[in-house]
Amino acid sequence: MNVIPLAFESMGVRSMATYIETDQKILVDPGTSIAPKRFGFPPWKDEFDALHETRARVQEYAKKADILTISHYHHDHFTPFSLGRYLDSSPEYAQQMYRNKKLFIKHPTENINKNQQKRARDFLKNLKRLGTRDIHYADGNSFKVGDTLFKFSNALPHGAEGSRVGFVITVTIEWEGQKLIHASDVQGPMGDGARELILNENPDTLILSGPPIYLEGFILEKRDVVRAQKNLIEIARKIPRVVVDHHLLRDLRCFDFIKTVKEESKGEVLVASELLGKEPYLLEARRKEFYF
Repeated sequence: MNVIPLAFESMGVRSMATYIETDQKILVDPGTSIAPKRFGFPPWKDEFDALHETRARVQEYAKKADILTISHYHHDHFTPFSLGRYLDSSPEYAQQMYRNKKLFIKHPTENINKNQQKRARDFLKNLKRLGTRDIHYADGNSFKVGDTLFKFSNALPHGAEGSRVGFVITVTIEWEGQKLIHASDVQGPMGDGARELILNENPDTLILSGPPIYLEGFILEKRDVVRAQKNLIEIARKIPRVVVDHHLLRDLRCFDFIKTVKEESKGEVLVASELLGKEPYLLEARRKEFYF
């Protein structure tokens, strides 16, 4: 199983886009973005450069992919059919990406908030216009394509239980005795449901979002961060390779968080860029530095 991170916070953008090759060519969560505002400042030039580079990479691998999966309808996890300066998106990019593909996507009307429901509705309308028909609502379902098994979770909270941000689905990919879980936006995981799912599946590799520690004191409480770290330590003790990235890396304190997880778990814990042999390239977390 070949796993190639395409766009993550450790690569300068908001995303968890990942290309996975078994006997199938799979693109998970094909989006990329940057934050319009952070620390009161707009993105620095380097962030736009990273956005354009990762957009080109995602589009390149979308051409190769036969199967695309979408965990939820936040714009850093899929590409809409619209122009977006902070997404580097366009109708043309979306058409190139989704034409003649098999799509496994989050259910557009069940376990979804109003904002994402509208995005999903617009997305499906555009897919219909494009002529894409091989679309499957994935929540809680399994699919066998060739020799590759796809297992999608039931809807899980986007972060902690009771999250107002909506729900996500994880995907487990099994092929030739290998197993990988891609768990977008479980944020830690904070929730017991996500933790138990990961431990029960017992993958060889887990790719997940860490907690958004940059929001602690705003919409996140200290106990949420502690719970997420405790859950991740338990997971890293049992899962051979844990890749934690995304929300966690929007704050430079992420390295202290990861260091504690490594020390407590004695496991292999890394960020997505390190799968490519590259040092983390954090930009949003450093935005304030660019202005002073």
